[in-house]
Amino acid sequence: MARMVELLMNRVPSRAGRARLARVASFLGAALATSHQSMSAQVSPSTRGPVQLRLHPRVGDTLHTRLDQEIETSGAQGTGTVQRIMTTSVVVQARTIVQASRATSTTVLTVVDSADVHSSDARGAALAEKAGRDLRGQRLELQLAEDGSVQSARDSRGVAVSRQVAEAMAAMPPVFPHRAVSVGDRWEREMPLPSGGPIGARASAHVRAGFRLDSLGRNGEIAYVSMHGEIVPDEQPKGLQLDGNVSGSIRVDRVRGWLTESRFSILMKSIFTPPAASGMSPMHFVTRVTQHLWTMDKR
Repeated sequence: MARMVELLMNRVPSRAGRARLARVASFLGAALATSHQSMSAQVSPSTRGPVQLRLHPRVGDTLHTRLDQEIETSGAQGTGTVQRIMTTSVVVQARTIVQASRATSTTVLTVVDSADVHSSDARGAALAEKAGRDLRGQRLELQLAEDGSVQSARDSRGVAVSRQVAEAMAAMPPVFPHRAVSVGDRWEREMPLPSGGPIGARASAHVRAGFRLDSLGRNGEIAYVSMHGEIVPDEQPKGLQLDGNVSGSIRVDRVRGWLTESRFSILMKSIFTPPAASGMSPMHFVTRVTQHLWTMDKR
């Protein structure tokens, strides 16, 4: 820039003309400096180093979520072929209204607008229909920590609800790390086993999960996280063996401060061994759960 101005000034014959050109050059230099500073300020700091992944939505935001879940359970006795397969499908649409936001927690009101639960099992169909009816219209006030975990939950009457129900309706598993992370970094968390049935019904187990920040998109505004974990029983009742694994992917909107999409696949195997006096062979069960949750923009 300075060299260009110097060349131009040498071609201007009059002293007044050179003075005017100098003033123009000074103005252009200041404008370019201001523009450069503005552009630098607009570049997300997330592209330069570690980023924070945390829950911090804006007060007044309404987040519309949809959960699609399918649970397939099969069973066999002894070494025989599969005797029974039952499939349950769950579709829940809900609103999450942000009521308060503090330094370390957020209070939201979750309202279930619709819930459809269906079972392929004739005996389970009535229970599935009842579960859908019970879930529709549910209103829960949840207090969530920065990592997404449920700190407390109350229903519309102000009565505390069970942690299983609260976690099933929170639409925000506790996946966020307790520190800033860079692309490629890993962290570990223990989290509740994603619900294996409607209204939070699940085995007495949790997930020991490993997470990885795979990449950042849109100048660091979107974080893409992968997860792999193992299912760990909370207790091992006599005669029951339980194990399994979980894998999934998560997309986080860092500007909104909310999880915008997650996909989980769960494989759980269990063996129930009856008492020897019963003369019955062990029962083998396999449960597969696929879950897709995403946040939709509705204006």
